Amino acid sequence: MQSRTSNQIKMTYDCIPCAIGSLLKLFKNGVVPQSKQDESVRALLKYLSEIDLNQSPPELGREMHELIRHVIDNPDPYYHIKQKYNLDLLEKYPTFKDVVNRSKNPFQTAMRLAIAGNIIDFGPNHDFNVDETIKNALNATLSIDHSESLKTEIDKANSILYIADNAGEIVLDRLFIETIDHNNITLAVRGGPIINDVTEDDVRQVGLDEITNTISSGDNSPGTIMTRVNKEFESFFHNSDLIISKGQGNYEGLAGNTQNIYFMLMAKCDHVAEHLGVKTGDLVVVNEHLQ
Repeated sequence: MQSRTSNQIKMTYDCIPCAIGSLLKLFKNGVVPQSKQDESVRALLKYLSEIDLNQSPPELGREMHELIRHVIDNPDPYYHIKQKYNLDLLEKYPTFKDVVNRSKNPFQTAMRLAIAGNIIDFGPNHDFNVDETIKNALNATLSIDHSESLKTEIDKANSILYIADNAGEIVLDRLFIETIDHNNITLAVRGGPIINDVTEDDVRQVGLDEITNTISSGDNSPGTIMTRVNKEFESFFHNSDLIISKGQGNYEGLAGNTQNIYFMLMAKCDHVAEHLGVKTGDLVVVNEHLQ
């Protein structure tokens, strides 16, 4: 296991009201039926009263959503929402493909679209407008921009591990992966349903299984927690020349890791934005070794 540096992210007290807000959002979206809401609130408050404050936010998310799935007796509460966003983005895929093909810099355009797709998130207190975010991302200045270094590394890498994040977003990951056109990319997804994170079912739905080798992390945390992943993921993680990590949850789990990782994400909360030294809502492509 690779050692970690002081850059790793731990939860703060702000994560506690954020978790409660996330549950209330599930109530409003109808994911938790009214008959189960009192039980869900009491179970979450009990869990939060005993929580280990030294854990990372994805560890909190995993335990919280496991608790919710148990209370409502539904192994995948976001299944239909994930299907909807996969299909919505697939319908727009030809338009996105055309934008990339007509671009003066297809790599930059496809990369920005992939980062913008990170807005599709049903985690804590997060509202989004997909079309507006994608439109703005094409011309936005990245607050941390290591993209030219990323392109150089892609061109020289013999093997790439691409760690996916959310459903819907995965369609734009497909476009970026097609644009990269590398002959040895392995796509890593979650080991089981958690919020709207990508699983192998989503990969098949959007056709990414036809152009990449897909592996499971073996864990259903909403991020990558190296103490929980399976041996196959761990092997690819340590032996790939380059790792591309999508999304905030993966950044929260992997920040401070000594591997050659390029994080592509939108900073969706103040805690992560502060850790990165950017503003909430900013887009970044960052390799911590270049900071």
